[in-house]
Amino acid sequence: MANFIYRNQEMILPDSVEQEGGNKMVGKLSELLIGDRVCSLYLPPGYQESASTYPVVYALGGKDFHEAIELIEPHFGKECEPFILLGISSENWNEDFSPWMVPKLFKNEEPFSGGAGKFLSMLEGTIKPYMDANYSTKTQPEDNAIIGYSLAGLTALYALYRSDAFKRIGCLSGSLWFEEFIEFMDSNKPKPRNAKVYLSLGKNEEKTRNQRMAPVGLRTRKACDILLRELSDEKKLLLEWNPGGHFDEIPKRYKQSLLWLMSMPR
Repeated sequence: MANFIYRNQEMILPDSVEQEGGNKMVGKLSELLIGDRVCSLYLPPGYQESASTYPVVYALGGKDFHEAIELIEPHFGKECEPFILLGISSENWNEDFSPWMVPKLFKNEEPFSGGAGKFLSMLEGTIKPYMDANYSTKTQPEDNAIIGYSLAGLTALYALYRSDAFKRIGCLSGSLWFEEFIEFMDSNKPKPRNAKVYLSLGKNEEKTRNQRMAPVGLRTRKACDILLRELSDEKKLLLEWNPGGHFDEIPKRYKQSLLWLMSMPR
């Protein structure tokens, strides 16, 4: 376990990172429809003129990545590979991003109806083939990332156990409180054992008064322990603790995760 990467945000970030901002996006952000899903497509600077192919980040549930992209673009070609990003919308998170049925958290919300498997099948069977056919993508699993926030982060991690099509996984403030998910991880094997996996959580998230969500910190640590055991390279696993709660500095959290997941080969 000596090589496992653990980061405490408040400890490691240099002052210069906190002063980032004011950058204007150079690449192109547009909207398109793939199947019945409204998607946000980001193409990096120079895409139209280049003969290169690009890795692809599939961002679950995402629509507006403008601010996060502005933070990331200055790092292209330095710490981070330029990439295509596709944000895939969801009109019902509790359906699309729940692996199985569990009771709803709050009285006025939709129940968790267990549609994550169907969503991931649509991603792999419809959306990814469309992207590979119509854009200059690198098609191999090691060049494809799947990333999400909250319940969408849970589903990104769930994809690790359902498919070998994505070898870069980002679970940002993932809803790992979700009943039976840690038990599922403990009794199943990742499809690609050589995947690169990023986990993060806000330090205040486990302080919630909601008794079902409060174990999220404990279960995130347990998920990390399971992945340490099951992945082939512990250097490809990172657990990052961020200041604040669930809804703090979300674009910056996307930036941190993508800089690590899409880092330049050394």
